[in-house]
Order: sequence, then structure tokens, then C-alpha cells
Amino acid sequence: MAVDTNIPLGKPGVASFASETFGGPGELRYGEGVLTTTTISLTASGAAVSLGLGSVIDGNGGGILANQAGATAADRANYVLAEPIEIADGETMVVPVYREGHFNMDALTWAASYTTDAQKAPAFEGSVSPTIFVSKPKHNADAIY
Repeated sequence: MAVDTNIPLGKPGVASFASETFGGPGELRYGEGVLTTTTISLTASGAAVSLGLGSVIDGNGGGILANQAGATAADRANYVLAEPIEIADGETMVVPVYREGHFNMDALTWAASYTTDAQKAPAFEGSVSPTIFVSKPKHNADAIY
């Protein structure tokens, strides 16, 4: 649905200026390359799970954001969600995930334990999806004015 925005006119004889900014979510892909998907089964245990497209999740089937300080490899970054999900507590859902590709680090949703770019860059090394790579773009669209 189109939305019209009326920019008010300035006062007669006085110069005025108005601007608008348009944007959307960041592009998940970083450059070119193959994106390979698979499906995994996730179970919401203890609370409902609601995650967006591009969320970095673990591999233990709990459907949670991967923990940078996870005790086992299954608790760490293993997949990137290929679609948003909402799972009620106690329910199980088969969801598509990326298991290969090159992704924009800034467009992914990370757990709070990933606080620096240095922690995010090697997040998938040694995981069940070691062919997922993340890179930080040289330019950020949010920083352009």
C-alpha cells in the first residue's frame, strides 16, 4: 500500500529544506556465492521461540540464538535462519536454515554474548556448517547521511 507524505511548504520569501529517509533491512548476503539450505527440527522448550530471518542459531534443536561462550559445539553458531519463525512452547517445527554461504555480519541477528566483530567473524569455524562465512562491509548504509 502506498503512503503519501506531504512535506509542508516553507514561509514565503524564506528558504527552507526538508528531507526523508527510506530504507529497509540490511541485505543478508555479502557479495556473491552459493547459498545452500537444509531443514532442521526445532522444539520450543520452556518458552515460545520467536526469531527473525537471519538469526544465528545453535545446533541443538532448541531454536535459540547461538551462545558465543557455549559449552559445546552444539550451543555455538551452526545455522542462519532462512525465514522468520514463531514456535509455541512445547511445539516442534521443521524450519529452513542456511548451512553454506557468505553473509553480512551487520545484517545477522546475534545473541548478546557476541559483543564484538572479532567474536562474530570466526563464529562458524568448527561448527556443523563450517562453510558459512561472515564479513563486515566497508560501508554501512546507516552511516550515510
